Amino acid sequence: MEERKISMTSSRSLLFKSPPIQNESLVGYLIRIAELNRYPRMSWIGNLAGVNLTEETLSKMSSRLGRLAKVVGASDAEMKSLCYYVSAKGNNLHVILSMGEIIPKQYLYWPSQRVCFSCLREKGFVSGLWDLKAVTHCPEHGELLRDACPACKEPVTFNRGRIAPCLLGCQYRGHGSECPDSVRALMQLISNKFLDSKFDLTEFGFPKQIVDGDLYMLLQTISFLAMRSWRGEGDIDHGWLEARPETMIEKMDHASGALVNWPSGYFKFLDDICAGKGAPNGAIVMHWMFGGFYKSLVSQQKELGFLFDGLQDYMNRRLNDRILTGRGCPSVLKKRDRRIYVPGFIARKQLGVGRQEFKRLVDRHYLQSKPFDTSYGKMICVHRDSVREYGETRSRFVGRKELAEELGLSLHSLYSLSTASILNPFHSPEKDGWPKWWYDRQTVDEWLDDLRENAKRPATGKRTIQLSKAVAKYNHMGLTYSKLFNAINHGALRLYRRRLDTENLLDYFSLDEAQLSKWYLARG
Repeated sequence: MEERKISMTSSRSLLFKSPPIQNESLVGYLIRIAELNRYPRMSWIGNLAGVNLTEETLSKMSSRLGRLAKVVGASDAEMKSLCYYVSAKGNNLHVILSMGEIIPKQYLYWPSQRVCFSCLREKGFVSGLWDLKAVTHCPEHGELLRDACPACKEPVTFNRGRIAPCLLGCQYRGHGSECPDSVRALMQLISNKFLDSKFDLTEFGFPKQIVDGDLYMLLQTISFLAMRSWRGEGDIDHGWLEARPETMIEKMDHASGALVNWPSGYFKFLDDICAGKGAPNGAIVMHWMFGGFYKSLVSQQKELGFLFDGLQDYMNRRLNDRILTGRGCPSVLKKRDRRIYVPGFIARKQLGVGRQEFKRLVDRHYLQSKPFDTSYGKMICVHRDSVREYGETRSRFVGRKELAEELGLSLHSLYSLSTASILNPFHSPEKDGWPKWWYDRQTVDEWLDDLRENAKRPATGKRTIQLSKAVAKYNHMGLTYSKLFNAINHGALRLYRRRLDTENLLDYFSLDEAQLSKWYLARG
């Protein structure tokens, strides 16, 4: 009997229908449809569909969207785009957002009862962005998200029948921006990731890691910076479980100030938790808060590595003639040594290499290293000049495939030039155990310049043949590029330059066809 009743009510449909608006929330869509049909409550739509719309059941709505879709006249896909799903990964602690990203459920107020009243009046719909706890202000107007109208004091309830909950005759005109530029910029950055909006934030200098990262990384970063009471190895997401709107405003102010104008904003943020600022005689005296901050950041180093790197940069500036190692131990170096050597972790950052690649560079003596004693043991430092020289060489690296295309060679032909010591790579698996082949562009250019210098212009009427065609002609008889260049280097063959220099780099050169034939037949 109950199933028949649900089936009958589910067959009903609304008189006035409207498709969902982009970036609209599910609750906001149902409120807008209720207003369009003159219903006093959003829950009336649920009654038509045989669905109980309460705060408790909304989070489990994914299985009932089909019923709602039939009543409101929307497709299942349109309804799903408005709804947050419990993650298939289990434990009901995560939700899948409409764009497919998974985040912990504690980052959401759902359904949210905070709105931007200017947006409600101008756009006529409730944005899904307002469900995020980190969004305290409207990214467009800069207005505070409120749970009641500032003019008529009418509260915002989720089960209402009008987009704007204000009393009739309310004259709300907007407050303008109510937050610092840094907070508004952070709201816009969240909007870019959550709604794929296109706010230009170049002038605010956010760190590249969060600009290029996903929404979850940004929320974790904000969560960590907004804590203000770090407890060692605590869960970075846990602090949002009991987050209250009235406390989030100050938290966003702290987090946004640390992230704009990177790294100077972050350094000012660290000044606030380091009591050593302005200490007499340059003493480094850490506030008790710093200990918890440092321990928490170490435990989250994998997720928030750029914050840890920024902390090291900050401490190295503040410690003057001391160096903060990766383990956080200040290692005292003499002034003379500081001018000559740089810690390994700083060298890695300057070169843009990982730990394994750095170790290979040291072990194979590309970098001149020296151990220094710390209270944790020995710390490897490297000579500044060797870092600079290798960095310059590294900037000229060209890969094997790219170089082969430029020269007009196959990968095997390029390999044969290296085995014959004609054109040697800087790094290769055979030379120094490097996982990839890298050539120094300067070495390649010098080799080509030598060939051009020794190449002569052919006399009128002399028949010449390109190097590639020469190899193709006699390849079945064993001729290779390495054999050609060995013959050229020993004077057995004369190298000529062609009149046009528009082909692949080696196609600029040619050989005397008669001399080539005579030489190769003599070898045979």
